Amino acid sequence: MNGALRAWVARRTSEIVAALIDDAPALGIRVAHGPGGTTILDCGVSAPGSWEAGRRVSILAHGGMMDAHLGVTELCGVVLPEFVGDSWSPADSAYGLQVSLPLSEVDPAVRISGPIRERLGGAGTRPLWGGTGANPWGTAIVEAAALPGPDIVEAIARRAELSPSALTLVVVPSTSLAGGTQVAGRLNESVLFTWCDSLGLPADRVLGIVGSVPIAPVAADARPAVTQDDMIHYAGRATVLVNLPPTANLERIAENLTFGSTKACGCLFSTLLAEAGGVFEAIPGIRDLNKIACITLVDRSTGRVAMAGTADERILVEGLERGTL
Repeated sequence: MNGALRAWVARRTSEIVAALIDDAPALGIRVAHGPGGTTILDCGVSAPGSWEAGRRVSILAHGGMMDAHLGVTELCGVVLPEFVGDSWSPADSAYGLQVSLPLSEVDPAVRISGPIRERLGGAGTRPLWGGTGANPWGTAIVEAAALPGPDIVEAIARRAELSPSALTLVVVPSTSLAGGTQVAGRLNESVLFTWCDSLGLPADRVLGIVGSVPIAPVAADARPAVTQDDMIHYAGRATVLVNLPPTANLERIAENLTFGSTKACGCLFSTLLAEAGGVFEAIPGIRDLNKIACITLVDRSTGRVAMAGTADERILVEGLERGTL
């Protein structure tokens, strides 16, 4: 991320956080001070949260480098909310900031992402903040089932080399409306993660991603048969603007970006997780599973277009009809 973009992200992040705090009563967010003076935005632990809160959290995870809106879509007659996201500068946003990291030293089930990722690079790349309002580089999206205690706050502060009072932690449990929506907002991240970590292609070859995916129902006290991962795998769609050498096999790349190219196609994520003993990282081939249902690649340099993948609405609807496990 260059200096001009970093300055823009800092300003935009501060604006988004300020708006979340200002609109908290309407969005179902509770704002409190945690250990060491940390600012905590509860988007679904003890607060009701909302789809709109999740939409804004997704934009925040991009450092503001995303336009996102909510709508409705239909799967075999089942009407569901839909997330549509347009990722700008995706190598910096969807891949640089939004990819989450497990807080392994305390609890690997707790994952952090967002603008704070800029503080987690090497020496000399850590930006400072001299503006007003929340420190953007201390702003983290925290995927966790409970509000962070002193151990988690201290671990995040230590990683970012900041005091706890400089942190703003936006907490989104996966079982909340906001949490489910922000996972839907990771559709574009899934494309770029596969592009880089599975296919070994350079992130800066992706110029833009527009993606959409239904938002799965969530349950506070039970595990749903269909997760948001399943929605991404079997109903996620994206158009990706790329810049590749003329010799690149665009059709093969498109095919390898879709979930239909995996051995896990035909299984729901809950089954894969159960077979791995409930440990996400233990799922076989996990680095190759962050794929979506349908994709169109558009090569900016040549004008070539390649399409791949098909949606499988039936497997999703059958799972939705079962409800919870």
